[in-house]
Amino acid sequence: MRQFIEQRRTERYTCESPLVCSILNGTSVYSGRSINHCERGMAFITQEPMKSGTTIYFRTDSFAQKRFKDSTCRGMRGMGLAQVRWCHPVANQASTAYQIGAEYVGPYP
Repeated sequence: MRQFIEQRRTERYTCESPLVCSILNGTSVYSGRSINHCERGMAFITQEPMKSGTTIYFRTDSFAQKRFKDSTCRGMRGMGLAQVRWCHPVANQASTAYQIGAEYVGPYP
């Protein structure tokens, strides 16, 4: 079993929120759920695998974040571009799911 090694350069915050994403220049839209985020990126779960290096457009459900009243969701980007850094299948799931790590592209306005 692999041991977890923290690779983020900024503090990680847990935030579970619905999101949608699509591969840039693609036509398919995928639904998912964010797991955590930091200043430079985020991790999320979706039903579709994504290749490392793929640029995606994502949008989170900010209304859901407000309903959860989770202060750790504050500071999470609501939408933007991100580049997939890794994709791993999620074990112990009833259906096929993938955990994806993505780094934000460009500075946040």
